[in-house]
Amino acid sequence: MKKVIVITGGTSGIGLATAREFAADSNNQVIVIGRNPEKTQRVSDDYPELIPMIADLSKVSEVKRVFEEIKNQYKKIDVLFANAGFGIFKQFNEITEDDFDRSVSLNYKGIFFSIQEAVSLMPKSSSIIINVSWTYHRALTGASAYSSSKAALSYLPKVLALELADKGIRVNAVSPGYVITEQFNEDQYDKDRMNHKLEGIPAKRFAKAKEIGTVVKFLASDDASYVNGQEIVIDGGLTAVQNNGD
Repeated sequence: MKKVIVITGGTSGIGLATAREFAADSNNQVIVIGRNPEKTQRVSDDYPELIPMIADLSKVSEVKRVFEEIKNQYKKIDVLFANAGFGIFKQFNEITEDDFDRSVSLNYKGIFFSIQEAVSLMPKSSSIIINVSWTYHRALTGASAYSSSKAALSYLPKVLALELADKGIRVNAVSPGYVITEQFNEDQYDKDRMNHKLEGIPAKRFAKAKEIGTVVKFLASDDASYVNGQEIVIDGGLTAVQNNGD
């Protein structure tokens, strides 16, 4: 029987790259959940090996609806990559209530309830991987709303590894550093600022989205069968060295 892989925020960036890694194995059925109908349609057109679904996961009613759809069509979930996220970067005193609510609703509440819905469909030896972020490991100006929501999220792998142990479900996290995506890439920075960022990364480059996907795929595999409740920081060494600024 084929494995069912579900990736939230799976229509671009890290989510899409990870989906393509899983889909390279013909034994996997890979469902990608996106919020934007146009983007989701493009994924459907460009990557017929993927199964796109549309849902706004910041709304619990939408979370319940899309996972009920998965239950009805595919019966189970073997791997959940809880990847959907949203970034607002402003100074602390500029954050509005709407900014705060939007950040928490997707980055924390949406992930929390996506996992809750998925668990009832997950057989023994299945796996959950949560996308957190390197940013909560370090003070980063303008990241108070984003990073604090990710810090809340970072606790889930620990407690869920314990609470879901009797179900045989492993729960781990990845925390990517700077990753080249459509929304974030070197073209956004002038040469001096780009060089400044690279000075703080021992690897001297940003990650490719695929490099995050391969770690997620490892954590979901039998090769990681004794890895549980852990977080792997994939940042080229960024958080291992003294902070040289953002």
